[in-house]
Amino acid sequence: MATTLTDCGSSKQQFETDDNTVVVYNCNTEDWTAPIAKEFQEETGIRVKLVAGGSGELMARVRTEKEDPRGDVLWGGAEDAYVALTPYLEPYDSPEKTAIDPHFVRANNVFYSVTMDPFVLAYNTDLVSEADAPQGWRDLLDPKFRGRIALADPVKTSSTYALLFTMTDVLGDASVIGRLAEHLDGKVAAGSAAQMKAVADGEYAVTATFEAAVMRYIDAGAHVKIVYPKEGTQISSGGIAVLRNAKHMENAKKFLNFVMSKEVHERFAQYDRRSTRADIPAPSHLRPLAEISFTRFDTQRAVSFRDEFLSKWRAAIIK
Repeated sequence: MATTLTDCGSSKQQFETDDNTVVVYNCNTEDWTAPIAKEFQEETGIRVKLVAGGSGELMARVRTEKEDPRGDVLWGGAEDAYVALTPYLEPYDSPEKTAIDPHFVRANNVFYSVTMDPFVLAYNTDLVSEADAPQGWRDLLDPKFRGRIALADPVKTSSTYALLFTMTDVLGDASVIGRLAEHLDGKVAAGSAAQMKAVADGEYAVTATFEAAVMRYIDAGAHVKIVYPKEGTQISSGGIAVLRNAKHMENAKKFLNFVMSKEVHERFAQYDRRSTRADIPAPSHLRPLAEISFTRFDTQRAVSFRDEFLSKWRAAIIK
């Protein structure tokens, strides 16, 4: 994949492209997205440029480049961020739409949900005993975890905002925003991937993140355990969308269709991912959704609450 990947630098980064190219702004980890992009390239002959970056960074880039988009596809990031980006996305009626679970279908077709992922807690078993392990969201505010929680900045990382919104929503207590921000003791992870790595490496004791992120480290033998919060959780989804005025519009649509295809989703289990397609069963090694107390992520409310949430977060962080 070395010839198909372009690392994300500043928003001024330039790309050498031609008509046989698709530029994908990739907010996901490359352990599972790079193989999919490589397969698409091999099957279609269309050259894929994966531009890696945090969801907040790449979504800001989409807004900045609206008059002259450098990317064709946005892949990854929580669904509420896609709702906020609607004016910058190209509606597209994909032929794969009919196979998607109706709960994950957007009526306006501006983006598609690829994976569904419960928000969970995780802890390092070398640093936290099972007796002291967090059992729910409110346990993150326990004094024993002060300065020991790995979290990215929700201002820059949409997935962190989504999980913290979930925490306040499940607890029904907006005051936890400021309390949790202060509880970090000014220590903020570089991104959602970095926060899970920090816990697996023993730099921090606990984190809150997506299920798939934790399972990736468990599979690799890291000394971490997953916790499904006792108060309940929400299930979000990672999206994909074609960017409005994309220079390689047809290639972008072909890439989206490929990512949403059954042949790709059938392999999600090996990446610890739950498919949004109704014809793909959940991976057998993951806890069944029937055994998890959850609700669907309230996308519209998350979007409307975002500015208020981030304002409270900034105020708490700079104290």
